[in-house]
Amino acid sequence: MNPSEISSQNKIYLAPLQGFTDFAFRTAFSELFGKPDAAFSPFIETHEAGHKKYRDVIPAKNTGNNLIPQLLGNETSEMMEVITELHKMGYPEVNLNLGCPYPMVTRKTMGAGLLRHSGKIDELLNNLFKQSPCRISVKMRLGLTEKTDWKEIVPILNRYSLTEVIIHPRTASQMYKGEPDMETFIEMAAKLTPPVCYNGNIFSMEDFQLFTSQMPTISRWMIGRGLIANPLLINEIKTGNKSSATEILRAIEKLHDRLFNINSQHLSGESHLLNKMKPYWVYFSTFLQEKRKGLKKIKKSTTLNGYLNACQEVF
Repeated sequence: MNPSEISSQNKIYLAPLQGFTDFAFRTAFSELFGKPDAAFSPFIETHEAGHKKYRDVIPAKNTGNNLIPQLLGNETSEMMEVITELHKMGYPEVNLNLGCPYPMVTRKTMGAGLLRHSGKIDELLNNLFKQSPCRISVKMRLGLTEKTDWKEIVPILNRYSLTEVIIHPRTASQMYKGEPDMETFIEMAAKLTPPVCYNGNIFSMEDFQLFTSQMPTISRWMIGRGLIANPLLINEIKTGNKSSATEILRAIEKLHDRLFNINSQHLSGESHLLNKMKPYWVYFSTFLQEKRKGLKKIKKSTTLNGYLNACQEVF
């Protein structure tokens, strides 16, 4: 498939990564590298009280992206309250989280914890499709601890007019470890009626090309960690041109600086800003391993000046 065909036939989405792909990241990324076909917000906890749960999806903060808010919950009334508010804000679609793997979530029968409760999923979707003014999509994993949980879920999903089903082909218990189960993904995708999107382990143009060759019927792709590690990845995918190490370094520098600037405007205090920025280096460092000395200083930095000096050494 040549680059023009890739560009026209495939949609690339920005994944919802809690603590990372918030409005500051989405704004910085779209300003510098162009907006993805859609961006999904980190989940809104529908059971959380008050309006602070909407901070990340305030429309004024999200003018540069086609944003789809993601919801985490398991009660119709709480979800409908949030969906109604999001609809008032102008959002035409929401995404239901059936994939969050963290035990603090799954133990409460939310996220991937719902995958062991097919009847609850059916009840929830049935109620939402009767009441929701917004379109609904689903993001899910193969199962909680067993990669066969999806077999009870797929017939339920096929009963509803979902805009799409985004599949991360691991179990929740795997977290992000091990290789995605491509064989099971292909089997699952073939049984789904709604459009299917693939999510997981796309870190390079070569990864994308391998996955498209294995799954030629899939045209929707969600990328999260790979876009933080290499902000030029969408451009590589859509043009077929590989970025050099220097180009990736300069892109990370631009993304970091813009992200730092946006966060410094709304976060109060050195430690707050430092605690926000340092975790990004888990991904920024992916293609910068030759900068070990500077990366180590960033990790150990405890003051903003120390952090910025270490960043300057890396860049």
